[in-house]
Amino acid sequence: MTLNYTVLFNIELLHEYFFDRKCNVLSIIPSQDCKTLATSMRLLFRSINNTFITFIQQNESGEPFLNTDKIKMFRSSYGNKVLRFYLKVNDPAFFNYTNLPTLAAANSKLYFSNLSENLQNQILYLSAPVAAYDATKTYMPGDLAMDAATGNIYEAVRKNNPAKKTKLTDNTIWALKGLSTFDSIENYAPGKTYMTGEFVRQSNSDNIFEAAKRNTGKTAKDLSDASVWIPRGKGQLQYAAGNDVISCSNGAYFFQLPAAVKKADVSILAFNFDTKKPAFDVVIKKETRKFDSAVTQVSIDLSTLDPGKYVIKVNDETSTVYYDPTLDGNGILGIIEIYNHLLAKDEFSLLDDNEKIKHAKYSLVFPNRRVLWKYVRKDGRAKSITDTGETGYSFTLDGEEFVSATPIPLSEDALKTLKLEFSSKDFSISPLPNPSVLRLSRHTQDDFDYLCSETYLNY
Repeated sequence: MTLNYTVLFNIELLHEYFFDRKCNVLSIIPSQDCKTLATSMRLLFRSINNTFITFIQQNESGEPFLNTDKIKMFRSSYGNKVLRFYLKVNDPAFFNYTNLPTLAAANSKLYFSNLSENLQNQILYLSAPVAAYDATKTYMPGDLAMDAATGNIYEAVRKNNPAKKTKLTDNTIWALKGLSTFDSIENYAPGKTYMTGEFVRQSNSDNIFEAAKRNTGKTAKDLSDASVWIPRGKGQLQYAAGNDVISCSNGAYFFQLPAAVKKADVSILAFNFDTKKPAFDVVIKKETRKFDSAVTQVSIDLSTLDPGKYVIKVNDETSTVYYDPTLDGNGILGIIEIYNHLLAKDEFSLLDDNEKIKHAKYSLVFPNRRVLWKYVRKDGRAKSITDTGETGYSFTLDGEEFVSATPIPLSEDALKTLKLEFSSKDFSISPLPNPSVLRLSRHTQDDFDYLCSETYLNY
């Protein structure tokens, strides 16, 4: 008997910090129930570089092994099953160079799934869409916001005062993110050989394309060949951000109420797996709690449930919670869930209408962190630091420290345009070394406590 396996789906982990964007410092690990389910579903898991690949045994028709010519059994047998994975960090410095939303130590994690409905430029993101810019909201440095009209993502580099009605295009407050900001992406050059995954810019435009396979082009018209080049719009990306944070519990969950109550109607709701009206509306537990004195916090026992995502409702208030007793104390950054019930019309589904395997390709992109750059001079002969490149960063001398006027992104791709000038005009040093991601402190500037990476100059 021949056992044929094919890719059911893969998850690509990307990060702006790395020169090639490939994030190899994270691991995707199947949960114990996922391993058990994989045995019956005939799945195999492999990690290759920055990609986690799930293989499935298939029949001669390119369908899951369980299907026959007359009976399609795979979706009916496993449609209500969820493959759960943990996302773990293997490099402690990841938290230094990654712009992550605040995660309370044991109370929240990042949550990703193929129910995200976050499709942009033919990329299936498992992260939730970055929230659209709200001009009435105060944004702090590091916050992300999406331009609803263009899909571009911007990062706040200074505190945003809604009273001033600033726009995302105001580069004193906001910095554009995405592929278009990568200097390493060059214009398409006919005659050059490109490898799978490489990006190019279309000459005389802002359009970005990704190579679908190894190719050597002849003319600029080759970019219109969809079998060779995948259009990625103007390089818009979606990132793991605040909308991906979920409250977590390893057993007891403490529900906070806006006002004190003496009676609480508690419901725990699970997902319905309804392709027409998907929702967390299946009541799996319901009770009424009465208290001798009014309380603002209700303790709810989740330990009898299967690990997973739930909605808890207390009176008229709701909260989304992820329950898993294994989440604490083992370095888990987040959870990834892949649902199998989606129909073919859903871009994130695993099977088409005939239960042919679609070989889904999912992505997770992490943003790099911006911090102030600080250079501590050796003595008073060091006069100024200037940026001779297009980035145009400026530095102010504060005592014995040169500090950047705005936060600068941390990256493996070194910034080589900083020049240190001395009181003697015939002497300067360029390029300056970039500050280390391993040495972060705090520096107050513009009424905000920024993270700061510092370097001591020995000249």
